[in-house]
Amino acid sequence: MPSDTLWEIAKAEVEKKEICGNDGEGIEVCEKAVFFIGSKNGGKTTIILRCLDRDEPPKPTLALEYTYGRRAKGHNTPKDIAHFWELGGGTSLLDLISIPITNETLRTFSLVLVLDLSKPNDLWPTMESLLQVTKTHVDKLIVKLGKTNAKAASEMRQRMWSNIQKDHPDRELIDPFPIPLVIIGSKYDIFQDFDSEKRKIICKTLRFVSHYYGASLMFASKSEALLLKIRGVINQLAFGIDKSKSISVDQNKPLFIPAGLDSLSQIGSPPLSENDIGKLHAQTPMDLWKKVYEKVFPPKSASTSKETRDPARDPQYAESEVDEMRAQKDQIQDDVFFSEKDNSLYFTYGGQSNTLEIRDLNYQVNGACQVPWYEQLTEFKISCMWNRGQDSPVPVIQNLNLKVRSGQMLAIMESSGYGKSFLLDVITCREHGGKIKSGQILINGQPSTPQLVRKSIAHVRQHDNLLPNLTVWETLLFVAKLRLPRASSDAQRKKRVEEVIAELRLRQCANTRVGNEYVRGVSGGERRRVSIGVQLLWNPGILILDEPTSGLDSFTSHNLVKTLSRLAKGNRLVMISLHQPRSDIFKLFDLVLLMSSGTTIYSGTARDMVKYFTEIGYPCPRYSNPADFYVDLTSIDRKDRQREMTSSEKVKSLATLFLEKVRDFDDFLWRAAEEESMLNVSMEPRSHIISEKTINLPSSPSYHQLPGTIQQFAILIRRQISNDFRDLSTLLINGLEALVMSMIIGFLYYGHGDIQRSFMDTAALLFMIGSLIPFPVILHVIAKCHSERAMLYHELEDGLYSAGPYFFAKVFGELPEHCAYVIIYGIPIYWLANLWPDPEHFILSFLMIWLVVYCSRTMALWCAAALPTLHMSYFLVNALFNSFYLAGGFIISLDNLWTVPAWISKVSALRWCYEGLMQIQFNGITYMTQIGNITFPVEGKLIIDALNLNSHPLYVSYVIIIGISIVFIVCYYLSLRFIKQKSRQDW
Repeated sequence: MPSDTLWEIAKAEVEKKEICGNDGEGIEVCEKAVFFIGSKNGGKTTIILRCLDRDEPPKPTLALEYTYGRRAKGHNTPKDIAHFWELGGGTSLLDLISIPITNETLRTFSLVLVLDLSKPNDLWPTMESLLQVTKTHVDKLIVKLGKTNAKAASEMRQRMWSNIQKDHPDRELIDPFPIPLVIIGSKYDIFQDFDSEKRKIICKTLRFVSHYYGASLMFASKSEALLLKIRGVINQLAFGIDKSKSISVDQNKPLFIPAGLDSLSQIGSPPLSENDIGKLHAQTPMDLWKKVYEKVFPPKSASTSKETRDPARDPQYAESEVDEMRAQKDQIQDDVFFSEKDNSLYFTYGGQSNTLEIRDLNYQVNGACQVPWYEQLTEFKISCMWNRGQDSPVPVIQNLNLKVRSGQMLAIMESSGYGKSFLLDVITCREHGGKIKSGQILINGQPSTPQLVRKSIAHVRQHDNLLPNLTVWETLLFVAKLRLPRASSDAQRKKRVEEVIAELRLRQCANTRVGNEYVRGVSGGERRRVSIGVQLLWNPGILILDEPTSGLDSFTSHNLVKTLSRLAKGNRLVMISLHQPRSDIFKLFDLVLLMSSGTTIYSGTARDMVKYFTEIGYPCPRYSNPADFYVDLTSIDRKDRQREMTSSEKVKSLATLFLEKVRDFDDFLWRAAEEESMLNVSMEPRSHIISEKTINLPSSPSYHQLPGTIQQFAILIRRQISNDFRDLSTLLINGLEALVMSMIIGFLYYGHGDIQRSFMDTAALLFMIGSLIPFPVILHVIAKCHSERAMLYHELEDGLYSAGPYFFAKVFGELPEHCAYVIIYGIPIYWLANLWPDPEHFILSFLMIWLVVYCSRTMALWCAAALPTLHMSYFLVNALFNSFYLAGGFIISLDNLWTVPAWISKVSALRWCYEGLMQIQFNGITYMTQIGNITFPVEGKLIIDALNLNSHPLYVSYVIIIGISIVFIVCYYLSLRFIKQKSRQDW
C-alpha cells in the first residue's frame, strides 16, 4: 500500500517469513530448535553429527554448545533451518537450561533426553533432575506467555496432547511434557550384555516414564541401522519430516516406541511383588516406579555421585597451565580473601580501650638534616653553609588536630613525599632530623614518651626487614620468645604464634621461607603480613603502619587492608598511611585524614568525605575513585611557578575552610548533620567486644618482665645459626672458594718431594697463606652485616633486645662457619705444599691461620657497624687491609720501613701471622744453599733473623693477633651500642 511506511512494510515481510502456513490447528514455524540434554558422555554429540551428515570426530561438550543446520525442501525453495543446542556436564550445569529456551523460542523447541544405558545406577537421578528443571522452566514461560498472548499459550497446551489419541485408555493417567520430548537410551551395545532381568526392569521403567510424559522412546548404539532410525526422529523434530510409524517393544531388541503408541496395560506393573510394592508407600505412580527402580539400582552416595559443579574442574577439559594457575588463585581466595562474616578469629585486644589525640601539632625539619653527612661530605659542604637557603627549617605538619579511638581504622592520605611518614615518626617518638615546634601528642591522656610508645604502639615500617632463610613459623616464634613475658611458657608462646598465623591467614605458608629479593620465599603480601604479625605477637592496643600496600598488587592490597580492618574491629586502634587506595579499599576505612603539604584538608569518616567536598563545591565525578580524585585535587602542581602558586592558594583555602567547619568539634572530625548521632555511636570504644581470642595478661609486674640478657643471647644465637645454615648456596660458594684457592696454591707448590724448596719460595708461600684468604672473608662479612642492618636497627629501636646479646650472638654465632672455612682452606694447602709434616708444627700453623682469619672477620664486623653504607665500609676495610698487607714484612723488609708504615706493621695481623709462620717453619731447620758450584748449610734461624722476623718469641705473635682481634671486637660492640644501625634508606 502506498500509504504504508517503510517500517510497516519490513515488519510485514518478517511476519510473512516467520509463518509458513496456518492449517487452523496451530502455527508451523520454519525455524525450529532441538535441545539435547542427558548423561555425561552419553553420545549427544555423535547423534547431532549423524543427523547433520558430518563425519568429524565428536569432541567434549564445553558447557552449552550450538550447531546450525539447514535442509532443502526442493529445487529453488528456501531451506528449513534447525538450531541444535547441546548441554554438557550431565546434571552439573542445570542453570544453563534457561539460556536457549526463552519466550521467543518456546513454540519452536523440542527436547531430546539422552540416557546412558551402561550406567543404570545414574540413569534415574540424571533423568529426574534434567526433566524436572526443564519442565519447571517451560511451565513458567508458558504462564508468562499466557499473560501477553493467551492464544499462543492455549495452542501450546493443546499441542502437548497432540500425540495422545482422544480415546486412548491412559489419557487421564498421564501428564504430557509441555514441549515435544524424545528419550534416547544410548550405548545399547553394552546394555544388551546385561542380565535379562536387569534389562527388563530398565526397559519397563523407561517405557513408563516415556508414556507418562507423552514422549518417544528409542535405543541407540554405534549400529548404523539404529542411528538411521534416530536420525529420522530428530529430522522430524528439526525439519518437520514425517515420522516413522514402526514400533518395537521387545525388551530383547532395541526399543523404538513413538509417542502415543504405548499403553500402561502393555507396559505392565512394576517388576516387584505386591507385598513389596505395598511396603514402599508411594503416593504417585511415578514415585512408585522410582522406588522400585532404585531398589534394584540404588543411586550412588552423594560423595561419589556428586558431579563437578564447575566444568573447568572436569578432567576432560584439563589444561595443565591454566588449571595450575586456577588452583593457586583458589588457594589464595580460600586462605586469604576471607568473608567479612567470618568473625571467629578476631584477634581481640583484651586491654583497656586506647585513644590517640593530636593537638595543634606543628612539626618542622631541617633540610640539611635530611641529607646524610656522608653525602654532604661528598658534595664538599662545610658546616657554616649547612643552615643557609634550602637548608632552613621546613614545616611539614601544620596545625594538625586529630582524635582516634580503639575500634577505628584511620587512613592518612597525601601525595608522595609530603609528610605522612613524618607524622607517623612523630607519633612513635622517632622524629629524625626535626622537632615539634608546638602542640602535643597524647596517648590515653598522657603525653607521648618513648617508654609509653614502646608499651602501647606497634610500628610496622614500609620495608619488610626479616631474615630470609627462616620460615614464617620460625620467624614469629623467635620474636615471640623475645617479646613475650619471661614467665610465658613455650606452649603459650606457640599458641600465640598459632593465633597470629590464623588471624593473618598465613597457615598455607607457615612452613615456607620468608625470602627476599634474592631468596625465593613467600609472596610480597604474605611477607607484609608476617611483618605485621611480628608486631601483633605482643598484642598491642595501637597498630601503626607506614604504607603497608606499597609494592603490592591490588588484590593483595585489598586483602591486607581487610585484615587490618578486622584487627581494628578487635578493639584495636589502627592507623595506616597510603597514597591513593583503590575504591574498594577506600570503603574499608572508618576515618580518613587527607593532607596536603602538611595541612589538613579533610578529617572525618570515609563515607562522608564525598558529601563534604560536594557541599563545598567539589563533587566527585561519577564512576571515579574518591581517593584518586581528592588526592589529585589537593596536590601541589610544581610544573612551573604559576601553577605552583595557584594550587598552593587552593590548598590553603581548603585547609582554612575545613578548620572553620570543625572548630567547635572536640574530636576535630567533620560529620554530616544527619549522621551525627550515628557517628557518635560508631566512635564509642569497643571494649565490650569479647571473643575467644581475647588475651588477658596477668597484672603482676614480674609477669611483664621480658627475657633477660642470657635468654636473649640464647634465642638470638639459635636464630642466627638457623638462618645462616639454611643459606646453603652461600655456604657452598664460600666453601668452594676456600677449597679452590687452597688447591691452586697447594698444587703450585706441589711435587718437590725430597727436593728442598728454596727459601724465597717458602717465604712467599707462607705470606700468601696468611694474606690471601682473609680478604674474601672480609667482603662476605660486610655484605652480610649490611643486609641485616635495617632489621637490627628496628629491632633495637623496638626494644626487642639490647645491643649486648646481639653482639655476643653475632660473635659466637659465626664461629662454626669460620672454623669450617679455615679447615677447608688450611688443611689441603698445608699438606699439598709439603710443609713441615710434624703434627706440632701443623697444629701451630693451623692455629695461626685460624686467628688471622678471625681477626680479619672482626675487623670487617667493626667496619660494617661503624659506617652507614656498604661502599664506605668496603672503602675503609680495603684501606686497612691493604695497609696491613703492604706492611706485612714480605713486600718490603721491616728494616726498610719508615716511621708510619713501621707503626702500621706493629698492628698488622698479617705481619704477625707471617712472622709466626716463618718461625714455625724455619726454626730448627738447616737449609742447603748453593752458590755457584759450592753448596753449604745455613741455619733457618739465621735467615729469619736476617729478615728481622725472629725478634720476638713465637707466642708473642699469637698474643698480639688475639689482642688486635679483641680491639676490633670492642670497637664493634661500641659501634653497635652508640651508632644507630640504620640502613641506607633510613639515613
